[in-house]
Amino acid sequence: MGDALEDVRNTLGATLIGTFLSAVLSGILSLQVAIYYQVYTVDFSRNRMMVGLLWILDTIHVSMAFGASWTYLITNRGNDAIADFIPWTIAVTVALTAIITFCTHCFFAQRVYTLGGRKLWLTGPILLLAFGRLFAALVSTSEMIRLRSYAAFVEQYGWIFTAGLSSAATVDILITVSLVIILQRSRTGYSTSTDHIIDSIALYTIETGMITCVTTIVSLICWVSMPNNLIFLALHFTISKLYANSVLATLNARRSLRKRTQFSTDFQPSLPVISSDPEPVRETERYPLHPNDDPTPTASQFELSVHYDDVKSKRQQPRSRHYPRPLSDPGHVKLNVQLKIPELSWSRTSSLKDPGATYIVGNSDISRSTV
Repeated sequence: MGDALEDVRNTLGATLIGTFLSAVLSGILSLQVAIYYQVYTVDFSRNRMMVGLLWILDTIHVSMAFGASWTYLITNRGNDAIADFIPWTIAVTVALTAIITFCTHCFFAQRVYTLGGRKLWLTGPILLLAFGRLFAALVSTSEMIRLRSYAAFVEQYGWIFTAGLSSAATVDILITVSLVIILQRSRTGYSTSTDHIIDSIALYTIETGMITCVTTIVSLICWVSMPNNLIFLALHFTISKLYANSVLATLNARRSLRKRTQFSTDFQPSLPVISSDPEPVRETERYPLHPNDDPTPTASQFELSVHYDDVKSKRQQPRSRHYPRPLSDPGHVKLNVQLKIPELSWSRTSSLKDPGATYIVGNSDISRSTV
């Protein structure tokens, strides 16, 4: 009697707990989706479509989890052999988890590709392992539906499921390490507010990557060490929710990071001002950025390099970031500004015709103002 009760706890009980946990995480995801569409009314189309897709897939996933619990606990109540049965709803959750995980990995791989200088050798292994994880999960789903038995699946195709979870954990580690290294190389080394923001982003990247990676590894350990119960399945129910929430948390965090730069003491205003005269301006000439730019860039996402070329003396005269010293001949000076934002490499060279010219790097353009 005690062994039978223990079996129920480790199989049907684990499934029920996993369903409840997935429902809680789905609620958090729905809240994040609502916040995203309310706050980011203008954003990349691919981001908006991806958020909608993740929410739809997550809703189907939690519905399948509840369907599996109903099959185990209500439809087959009192059936001792039900613990070894694989409902088709369980198989579908495996495929949905893989699809959500793949979308998340592609989202962060695109960030690695952009911030890492668009190097294919850096993102190639990530995408290859992500495709491998998706393929393994789809094969596992088809075989679960065909075999309908955990014992038979573990014996014949358990290694495929193991390979899928291992690939997911490896991708999480690669993405986290790559982003942290790229961010650390972007630091100025002078303890500026930008460095503090970069440190915050790096810590946030580690935390989000660690949550999904640790959950996947623990689920993998339970699957390998305890293939005769469903404790691994309880954790597997939550994996897709954690991945989807990590994407939404990353997207929604952009606004708060931007506000932090607006109140920064290093830059006034929120983004840098390069000026030869801090007097108020009366006339403005705007140079719009690329029309597809992220409408909410943050201080942690751009690099600004400025130097002055003295045309007459044929030599460069580097100046401070805020208010340069008087130039020898402002009428014959070129101001070279290079602004880099993820998914953007933009530069423009202009000639200062007035010693009071001011170049302001704004959210969507670079303004040239004269007194």
